[in-house]
Amino acid sequence: MNVDTWKKVVPRSVVMFSYSMIFMLSLISTAGLINTVLPSSVSPQNLGDISIKFQYFSDHKDDYDVIFLGPSTTYQGVVPKVFDATMAANGKTIRSFNFGIMAANVAELDFYLQKILALKPANLKWIFLDCLVDFFMEDAPTAAKNVYWHTPIKTIENFQLISESTSTFKEKISGFYANSVSFLYRWLGIGYFSNFWLQKSEVSEVLPKGISGDKLIQEAGYYAMDWLENSEKWKQIFLSKRLESYQEQLNQSKSGVFVRGKDTYPLNSYAIKIIKNIDSRIDSQNKMEPIFFIPPVLNTDFDNSAITKAYNNGYISNLFAFNRPNTFTTLYEVDRRSDGRHLNHEGAQEFTRIFAAEFSQYLNLNSSNQSLVSRSQSIKAKLSNQT
Repeated sequence: MNVDTWKKVVPRSVVMFSYSMIFMLSLISTAGLINTVLPSSVSPQNLGDISIKFQYFSDHKDDYDVIFLGPSTTYQGVVPKVFDATMAANGKTIRSFNFGIMAANVAELDFYLQKILALKPANLKWIFLDCLVDFFMEDAPTAAKNVYWHTPIKTIENFQLISESTSTFKEKISGFYANSVSFLYRWLGIGYFSNFWLQKSEVSEVLPKGISGDKLIQEAGYYAMDWLENSEKWKQIFLSKRLESYQEQLNQSKSGVFVRGKDTYPLNSYAIKIIKNIDSRIDSQNKMEPIFFIPPVLNTDFDNSAITKAYNNGYISNLFAFNRPNTFTTLYEVDRRSDGRHLNHEGAQEFTRIFAAEFSQYLNLNSSNQSLVSRSQSIKAKLSNQT
């Protein structure tokens, strides 16, 4: 049946509807492809604190030796000024930047890692990574922050993380729905192209929780829980309503009885695959080393089994684990916490000093090992020449 015959047989309304559907599908596909191929190294100006951090780091990318990437436990837990000062006291000149992102899971983390590597920072030597694999519940799926990183690949990765998680069926459905909304907004460019007319001066208007952009830059990306709006109110809620639960979880973690996700993530799980990909992505860069770490959080509250398994099976080369309340006792004391998951400013400073001291020991050990290898190679070369 040719086109003219088809038009005669099929009602005009059906023909018009069919053409309209073809047009809409073409428009949706084109919009999605345009949004997918936009330069990944360009960051919109409507992402609040992420935009501020990314823009500042882009302008000063060659000034830093170290970057910290992770969720709020990194954002509000690692103090670059303290890290740099502690490293200097141990004979190491380092300049670090905190690129923590609120509520970022491992898929979102990898998205921004690729953007950072695309900038080709000349002197970046170490990237510290706090990988959260079991968080994917978005409170605001249409917010620019959540829309921006939901490319097709990252959305699929998040779906796989949801599928293999220990969340309830209801929570998984909610996670699938929220991430689908974010992806749809990203694909269609809803709110995304506002980047092209949003002025940099307006960025401060979309900063979350009253964060000061100037203070954020002064602290090299770190922002204490104590400095946020209503921080005292949150602390009182923790002390009055959640303290008993925290202490119970602390005792469980100390006894080692309860470990979240112990059998959830087999070696072929997607969570471990993403961690391996992150390690390889950084390792492939010249003179750049991935350093994975677990912040001082309770095993009953955060699932760190995926990154622990990745390390134990040699998929990643190093892991600094501070989720051991029997070893790092002071970091789990109530006067060091803003809540069960986050340190206050005093706790963050102490944690950062401990972290920097351990990293200094790591560098010294590596340096000693390299010296031994060099001496061994030199001796072998001399013996070879003699024979």
